[in-house]
Amino acid sequence: MRNQQESRLEKDLAMFIQSVSEMRQAQETSQEKTDEQIRELKTSQDKTSEQIRELKTSQDKTSEQIRELRMSQDKTSEQIRELRMSQEKTDEQIATLGREISELGKFQEKTELTLEKTIRKLDDVGKQLGDMGFVQGEIAEDLFYRNVKYVFRDRKLVFDSVTRNLKKKGVAEYDIVASGRGEILVIEVKNKLTARMVDKFVSKTLPKFRKVFPEYKDSKLMGGMGALVIKDEVGRYAEDAGLYVLTQNSEGGAAIANRKDFKAKLFA
Repeated sequence: MRNQQESRLEKDLAMFIQSVSEMRQAQETSQEKTDEQIRELKTSQDKTSEQIRELKTSQDKTSEQIRELRMSQDKTSEQIRELRMSQEKTDEQIATLGREISELGKFQEKTELTLEKTIRKLDDVGKQLGDMGFVQGEIAEDLFYRNVKYVFRDRKLVFDSVTRNLKKKGVAEYDIVASGRGEILVIEVKNKLTARMVDKFVSKTLPKFRKVFPEYKDSKLMGGMGALVIKDEVGRYAEDAGLYVLTQNSEGGAAIANRKDFKAKLFA
């Protein structure tokens, strides 16, 4: 009986020891699992902390970008205000320019009217001067025409005939032509004599005379130029070309301006 009790007690003790051992193993296993979970939780927490730091860094960057954007927006707003002020100033300048152009247009219209009046006055003056020049030309021709016979007597030239405005229509016209004793003097009359007039008379006008009036082909041909106004150098220029030079004297009559020893050129 006692042996059975001991055997049972040993069996219970063995079972108890086994149960304690199993409990300890289970506890160790649970502890290891808990430690693993703690490690995983710590890893997860570290990862979360890193993500929080990254998020904070990103947030700081975003805040900086927002500040920069706000500053850029403020600068843009300032530029817009300046541009608006510049536009307003430009509009004012355009308006002022428009007024000035309008005033200039009115002034131009007034100037054009004044110019038209001035042109008409100048035309009238030009016409009057032209008429005066024509009258002076007529006076000069008349002066030399009436006196040519007398002024050349001192030069031993005698003219039996003096013709005024000898012409062949559409071909040539000569102001004064004096003839006598086989000699012909052709005189061209101007208000004011110039060297160019002398050249044209000698090179073009005078050489045509015999062709236009062949009846004078056997006469000795001489040339002369008469003018109310002749500068000394122009008078000498005409004389050097072999021409007689006629002008008005201090009494208003006609006179020969050539030197006493002058000899006229005979033209072909």
